[in-house]
Amino acid sequence: MRAKSIEGRKFLEQLENSLSPFEKFVAKPDIEENLSLVGNRRYVFDEFIKILNENNTQRIIPLLAETGIGKTFFMHQIKNSLEFNAPSIFIDVPPNSDIFFYDIYTKILELLESSVLQRITRRLTDLWGGVQEMKYGLFRSISTLKVLDQAKKTSSFNNSKHQPQLEQVMIVIITHAIDPERSPIAERWLLGDIMDYDELSFLGVENNLSSKYMAEELLHLFTEYLVDGINIMFDDIDKNWERYSKFDNSDIGFYDEFEDTYQTLTVVEEEDNIPDFFEQIVKLLERNKKIKIIISIQTENKDEILSKFSEDSKYLVHEPISIYNFSTKDTKEYYLESLKLYRKKHDLSTIPNNKFFPLTEKLILLVYEYTLGNPRELIRNFQQIFDEIIFDETPIEQLEKDFEEKLRKSRKNE
Repeated sequence: MRAKSIEGRKFLEQLENSLSPFEKFVAKPDIEENLSLVGNRRYVFDEFIKILNENNTQRIIPLLAETGIGKTFFMHQIKNSLEFNAPSIFIDVPPNSDIFFYDIYTKILELLESSVLQRITRRLTDLWGGVQEMKYGLFRSISTLKVLDQAKKTSSFNNSKHQPQLEQVMIVIITHAIDPERSPIAERWLLGDIMDYDELSFLGVENNLSSKYMAEELLHLFTEYLVDGINIMFDDIDKNWERYSKFDNSDIGFYDEFEDTYQTLTVVEEEDNIPDFFEQIVKLLERNKKIKIIISIQTENKDEILSKFSEDSKYLVHEPISIYNFSTKDTKEYYLESLKLYRKKHDLSTIPNNKFFPLTEKLILLVYEYTLGNPRELIRNFQQIFDEIIFDETPIEQLEKDFEEKLRKSRKNE
């Protein structure tokens, strides 16, 4: 392909030596997205702003779309936006019930700055009378126990179903806030590090954070002091929830990452009533009022997934919100935005009098009609076209004829 302008020639030369603007047509939670939202997604985004920024009981928000429509990409926009009060985080479905709360807690903590951890432990300790005990200087163990006695008089402790575990959590929080000697090891414990017997003894507790009910109690205390709360996003829940299982005692390999540790995870007896994934989500939200959850689901699986929430918990589930295929306007907007980011990345100038270069508006609309505006298929076809232009040197006129023929055949087969 030949370009008439110097800017066009530089653009084509760059394409020969780099990935095209459309090399990535599948969004993933762990890969950041830089493109902005196209027109028909903005009104859906505004609806999410309203829901997530309001205090309401419906804190499970299902996001529906067909395959390739862009659910993950849309959730990236939520994660990266400054228009939401609370920060948003992608979290993988925890592998089993034993570490559900441990996994959620540690993922949330990764999002927060270390200063937030210090601020929360100090605030809790002050609430339990820690300000007075800071005056003692020496006798730190005595000071810690005095603060603990006050903490155990609070409604949080008295209303807890897991008081032995909550007591250990409180000990670590207080130690982190007022004991300079043991504060570093307390911070490691609070970050979820697995410790051996000697380290736990030095800290004054029996269990690691990964033991049963420990993280659940700590998460409950912490989220009360996250001013704006937090939004958790589970992507493709209809595919990924099945990786969650009730703990299997025979799965020895599960302990590999906790090798040589003391009391890592509590083994659940067979007769215990072990909650499933959806019951755990409900329990998480009922105990932590400042958490909201977005779950993305393929439209066809909506009824199956939402039926897994019990009737008693349906009050938590918001009416599903759907996103759809691109319009012709969206398609052109997406194409031009992709070119703009590509030129910016490679320090290239705009092509004068030909904003769709190296394609034509006609070809873009043919691709739209052929893909029915499915974003993933649009991107896939744009990628193929760019490859044909650069590596096969296929003329634009020929590409237009090829897509007219593809479109004719697809309509004939309908």
